[in-house]
Amino acid sequence: MFGIGDQELVLIILFAFLLFGPDKLPGMGRTIGRALRQFRTASEGVTKVVQSEIVDPIQNAADTPAGKAAAKAQEEDADLTEEEVAAAKPAETFAERRARLAAEKAAAEKGKDAEQGAQPAADPDSNEDAGAEPQATPEPEADPEPAPTSVAALYGLDDEDDDDEEDA
Repeated sequence: MFGIGDQELVLIILFAFLLFGPDKLPGMGRTIGRALRQFRTASEGVTKVVQSEIVDPIQNAADTPAGKAAAKAQEEDADLTEEEVAAAKPAETFAERRARLAAEKAAAEKGKDAEQGAQPAADPDSNEDAGAEPQATPEPEADPEPAPTSVAALYGLDDEDDDDEEDA
């Protein structure tokens, strides 16, 4: 009991008896007993609530066909090697996608500029737009540099960059 031996327990009871007297000890014992009983019922109530509100719904969800399929898929994923996981991931990284989209945007702008150039020019003798200056076509932006594809290159830890710096 709490790592207390028989002799220590007798000694504690003796000091409690001397300190509080024979009249108050039974009342204190009842109070301690009630407190322990209330603690036990409260802990059982919390256990029931956790069981009914958390554990049972999770168990029920796992027992449904969709839950079983998800558990099976997760179990299958746990058996995959790193190569299989890498093969399953999309081949295009964020930086590659960004560069591809920028190139597509630049190509679309070039096509738009080519369309505008193919439209017939306004007759200089006509009264329409007589005072207007010809519109300058915006120059397409140069293709951005491709983004680094590895973490080492992103943070400048690539071996090729280090060799160039040492030579300089």
